[in-house]
Amino acid sequence: MSIPIAFIICTEPGRLEAQSLMLAESIRKFCGKLKDTPIFSFHPRVGEPISKQTQKAFEALQVNHQQVPINQEFHEYYLANKPLACAYAEQNIDAEILVFLDSDKCFFSEPKEFLLPVNCNARLRPEYGQGIGSTGLQDSQEWYWQKLYEVLGVKREVFVETPIGKKKIRAYWNSGLVVVRRSAGIFTAWKENFEKVMRLDITPPQGLYFVEQSVLSVTLCALEENVEHLPANYSYPLPLHNRLSTELQIKDWNDITSIHYFNLFFYNDWDAQIKRLKRLNLDSEKYRWLCQEVVRLKMPRISVLHRYMLVVIRMEQKLRNFNLDINLSGWIEKMAKL
Repeated sequence: MSIPIAFIICTEPGRLEAQSLMLAESIRKFCGKLKDTPIFSFHPRVGEPISKQTQKAFEALQVNHQQVPINQEFHEYYLANKPLACAYAEQNIDAEILVFLDSDKCFFSEPKEFLLPVNCNARLRPEYGQGIGSTGLQDSQEWYWQKLYEVLGVKREVFVETPIGKKKIRAYWNSGLVVVRRSAGIFTAWKENFEKVMRLDITPPQGLYFVEQSVLSVTLCALEENVEHLPANYSYPLPLHNRLSTELQIKDWNDITSIHYFNLFFYNDWDAQIKRLKRLNLDSEKYRWLCQEVVRLKMPRISVLHRYMLVVIRMEQKLRNFNLDINLSGWIEKMAKL
């Protein structure tokens, strides 16, 4: 018997365990009429299973977790887990609506927009900033999108507006929250197109990292789906709050449906980082619950130095494009160990 809706997440050993647990806790606590929605967690690669402690916590939360070796060909690219797990779910879970969620999400109210209207097969958010996106024919990254359009058979141009900078770019959606009607076969098409692009070795200018997300976007264009955008308070990019267009900035924590927190809680200064967000009222029981969960699940694991090192490494990579090989990050790492 078909169920109305199911949530899909990926959980592998390490930091994803705490993130998936907090996500599941938030669904069960804050999602109103959808709080009892079945949650399916997949561990798509061969290797050590998640901890016994996490498995027990999943059982208490009624999360159906299974390790299924469906990511073998692209084992080294962990983001391949997403299209492969979604396609597997589409083929094996008898639900009318499937919702894929990155583990670095947390809910604070009922996501009513997940219940798709009859004339819509997909809802998601535009990518927050331009990133690898293209503004059109004059953009230096346009070649990548034209290649995807050619290989995947896009006939109709679609553009979206980014929440940061309000740029008009070729349809580029964030793959961390994807709501689809199962019968449309979107996840299976995503997987097949992803495999095709990977085997052809078509990668964006910044490297492999964004392949799965750009391929999802082009797949939706190729299918000519009527994609609707979830409201701005869904998958709200909390660490990017200060960079969002003013009209998209949420002022009160109680107005948030869900957050996307990226690496925020990985660092020891997470609380100070949140308090630097301008005009965001933190006087909320929901925010206090979040803080308690971050501490209880021991999510912060690393010093702030690591975040600065990532910035330095990105600068070094850009300088290499100008044949400048500067290993400042190596020097900093060496000095930090002294």
